[in-house]
Amino acid sequence: ANGIERDGKEAAKPSLLILNQPVPSWDVFERLWQHCGYRLCADGGANRLFDNFADGDGRREGFIPDIIHGDLDSLRDDVRAYYQSKGVTISRDPDQYSTDFGKAIKKIAAATNKDGNDGYDDSKNSTNGNANSSSNSSTSEIIILGTLAGRVDQGLGLLYEMYRESNKHCAPHLWLFSESSVSWILPPGRHRIFTPIQSEEEAGKSNDGAACFTKMIGILPAFGPAVISTEGLEWDVREWETSVGGQVSTSNHVRGQSVVVETDGKVLFTIERA
Repeated sequence: ANGIERDGKEAAKPSLLILNQPVPSWDVFERLWQHCGYRLCADGGANRLFDNFADGDGRREGFIPDIIHGDLDSLRDDVRAYYQSKGVTISRDPDQYSTDFGKAIKKIAAATNKDGNDGYDDSKNSTNGNANSSSNSSTSEIIILGTLAGRVDQGLGLLYEMYRESNKHCAPHLWLFSESSVSWILPPGRHRIFTPIQSEEEAGKSNDGAACFTKMIGILPAFGPAVISTEGLEWDVREWETSVGGQVSTSNHVRGQSVVVETDGKVLFTIERA
């Protein structure tokens, strides 16, 4: 999750958010778990984590989250009892005007902030400007285990929740790991994205982790119109207007080990996992 240059600064260890959605492949899940420092299950996400292991599978004890948080209306009694016995904090937020996703992001921000607050700044709730860190900044990366399959409204809802939360927080960058892709929001500005891609000859072979992605990418104006320029794609564009109902860069191809995207509005960048 450290694929984008940010002023030459090394990012803090990311946090992991497990939603109440199918968990990606075991290899991906295990690597992400080991890579992250703080791990939160959003309500029924604890059920998903628990059910990822068969009863009696000793590996379950090696994957204990730091906290289960949400309104807890989806958390099963057997799952609650198991994680309570392992010392996991189970925290209820009864607010019916916020989603478990929003509650989870806020809890992670508070838990990982050195000052102990949640890092919220509603004055940042606009569609322009980079997500710059401040003196109250918390964890710099949050990896989200979620899905864009299944119901269309749920998939789109997850993307728009990411957009909303990215506007509220000064620091965290949200990375969505879904069934086959990694997706994140690019704020206005110029971004160099490192893309160690898998060759066609390597496809279908064992992946030792060196090749993270295939060549397939998309740059989607999911949050409003934008003008973009790119370098390093098979079909590069220059000062190109993109919008829903207009031109959209989908099924484009990475040509090297990095891509440059410049945009004047927030866009969704997505790349297929190897």
